[in-house]
Amino acid sequence: MQSKRQNILSKTIALLLAMQLFLIGLQAKSQIDQGNSSIEALIWMIQQYIPVLVKIRSLQDKKEENDSPKLKSKK
Repeated sequence: MQSKRQNILSKTIALLLAMQLFLIGLQAKSQIDQGNSSIEALIWMIQQYIPVLVKIRSLQDKKEENDSPKLKSKK
């Protein structure tokens, strides 16, 4: 039951992070439509993406860390 719950939670987090990245892209497009240069919008997007990507990496590392003991105990 715990594994199924964690799997659902992981998928939900992944979906929310993907939505966040999508919304950042929409905001950048909106900035361009409002007259900002493409370069300014790109720089802004990169600044917004970095914390999200760091969070994804952190969650991935945590998941691998949690999965590691399970693999060792099965051997």
